[in-house]
Amino acid sequence: MPDTAFGYLILGIGILVVLGVVFAISSRAGAAGGRPTPPRGVHLPAPSYLPVVMSVGMALLGSGLVFRAEEQLANPFLAIPGLLVLVLGIVAWIRAANHEWHDTERGSHDDAAAH
Repeated sequence: MPDTAFGYLILGIGILVVLGVVFAISSRAGAAGGRPTPPRGVHLPAPSYLPVVMSVGMALLGSGLVFRAEEQLANPFLAIPGLLVLVLGIVAWIRAANHEWHDTERGSHDDAAAH
């Protein structure tokens, strides 16, 4: 097995282990006593998929930096899509946070009656 294929195998197994641990922890926390609610007046952001998107972009970018030819800075087939996904995820998250900030200032978020 070539070194590159072995590296991809280790990376894939590592990703699966981390996802399994996160799933096990989140499943156990949900069964402990229902979904907790924040105290009155505390506003929490809505759930988002964007941290996962940025993690995938960082993993691709890191893989591009690791799995490269000797004379290259990075593998362009992994690093360029990883950089694009990472930057687009950051921009989308900033836009979502900005949108929520403006909604909160206008008092149009979900628990406006509680304030």
